[in-house]
Parts: sequence; C-alpha cells; structure tokens
Amino acid sequence: MWAIDDTLIQRWGKQIWGTYFWHDHNTNGTVFGHKLLVVGLVDRKRKLLIPVFWEVLHREVEGQETTHEKGWEVALRLLRAATDFGFPKLIVSADSWFAGEEFFGELRSAGFDFVIEIRSNRKVMGEGRSDSLDVSVADFFAKMKRHKIWYGDKKKWAAEANLYFKSAEKKLKVVAVANEKDRDEECFAFYVSSKLTWNASQLWAVGRDRWTIEVQFRDLKQIFAIGKVAVRSRQAVETSISVSVIALTAIRLEQIAQAERNKDQHARPIPAGNIVREYQLAALIASVSKLTADWKTPSAETLIRRLTPENLHQKPAEVRRTGKTRSGSGTYRKSA
Repeated sequence: MWAIDDTLIQRWGKQIWGTYFWHDHNTNGTVFGHKLLVVGLVDRKRKLLIPVFWEVLHREVEGQETTHEKGWEVALRLLRAATDFGFPKLIVSADSWFAGEEFFGELRSAGFDFVIEIRSNRKVMGEGRSDSLDVSVADFFAKMKRHKIWYGDKKKWAAEANLYFKSAEKKLKVVAVANEKDRDEECFAFYVSSKLTWNASQLWAVGRDRWTIEVQFRDLKQIFAIGKVAVRSRQAVETSISVSVIALTAIRLEQIAQAERNKDQHARPIPAGNIVREYQLAALIASVSKLTADWKTPSAETLIRRLTPENLHQKPAEVRRTGKTRSGSGTYRKSA
C-alpha cells in the first residue's frame, strides 16, 4: 500500500529557503521551518515504510506568496509520477488532514483505491441521495449496532455503512471504530474508503498500517537528524533532506533483508537505530584496526575488544569505575 503524510521540521533563520510559519495541529500553534511531504511504500508484513517520493512544500506561485500548493495536490502529483515510473496502483492511506471530497474524487479518477481517516464532524447525507440527513459521522454511527473486528490479536468494535458525502458523486464505505461494544462508548476513529466490498477489519488494518509513516518521521528526526544541517539555499536544503531520506531507505531495505533471513516469521524487524549503531561500530573498528596495525599492544587489543554495540554509548567513567557495562536489561555484566 501507499502511505502519505507530512511533517514539520523546525528551523531557525528566516534566510533559509522554503521556511514559513506552519500550523501545527498537534499543539494548535505555529512552527517556523519546513514542511516535508512523503509518499512511501508500506511492507505490511514487516510493518516498515520505504520512502519513495518526498517534497518540501513551498510557496512558488508568483504574486501569491501567502498561499502554497495543497498537500493532497502534491501527494496526487507524486502518486501519478509513481505510476509513470511503473509502480502499481496500490491502495492509498492517509490521515484526516488529507481527507476531502475533492481528493477522494481525484484519487478515483486516477485509478487509486483508498482508505483515509476522517474527523468525527465530517458531514454525511445518508445511504441514499434522497436521505439528505446532513449529520456528522459521529452522530450517524452513535446508536448503530457494533460488531467485533481484529487487527492481529487486537480486538475492537466497529459499525459500518456505505454512505453519500455532501459533495461526493459516489458512495463511500465508512467505518467507525470503538473500544467497547456498548453504544454509549464513543467511537475514536472513522475511516472512509472506495472499497465498498471490504469489511471493517480490512479497512481498519490499512488505517493501522499507515502508522509506519509516523515511525519513519521519528527515525528521520532522531537517528538521521533531518533538518539540523546549517544550510540556506534551495539546493542545499533539498540535498540535506534527500541524503537523510536515502540513508533511511538503505536502512529499511537492510531491515527487510534481515527479517527475511530470520526463521521466525513473526519476529519484529531489528530497529533502525540498532543497524545504524552496527554500521558505526564496524567503521570504528576498521579505523582503530588500521591505526594499530603496526603497533600491537595489550592496550590496543583491549580497546578493540571493548568495541561492542553495548559499549558504544556507555559513559567511560562508568566502565572504569566498575569494570562492567550496563546491559539492555539494566543489569551489569563484566566488560571485555
């Protein structure tokens, strides 16, 4: 499946290309920096996303510097580019900030099926055009009977219906998901899809698998420090972001390759941070070995033995004081 989302990258310095004050819906405030949109392929078996296309949203329309190309318009353009490159027309998933009847219609026209989260106040007209209910999806599903749905071993309760939206030309499948069967318990998520024949479990699973793109943004910011490079020009900004995303792509492919070699098909992939540390360690060992090639001493050999993933981020004072290093469980073991 395809997953679409954008993220804010905070920056300092108004001379940096492409930076603006963007609305942050998480804090309901503003963030000065870049807004990066990514379209990626989700390995649903391994729950990993591989970024394929990305773009810094920028106000390029001459004379209209206060406006910018809408996120869903950029996403649609990138999806069409993916088709031109030979990628298959897989189902598309996005969060509620991309939800809109115009986007739904354009996706259908381009031949893409979709599962997109919507807000609880989105208005629906009913199961027939003549209904003209004009009520929110939350109110529509408030008293509907719920049934059990599954995502792996996780159980929830859902109600579903094929409904007309206010400006949509065709019906869409709508699923409301709740934690409890009791109809007094409010639904916490609503999904809309062009797949009218899919059941609620299938649609909810696609919505859950979309979370891999959020993990991707976390890894880009924490591991690859995206946006931290002190650059200003457009070429430098786009290059620095692309280097980080390409590096993450290489790590994702390594995660998938290692998972495929694992006999336990249900084991989770090795975290990206662990693979990065292994690469760092391998480079460090190679450098130390090269430096000490001509002078083999007990101190050099001890240093090389201590270059282990567990010791890579330990405090030297702690090792010197105890002669031990802390393991992942919080207990101590003898140092090499």
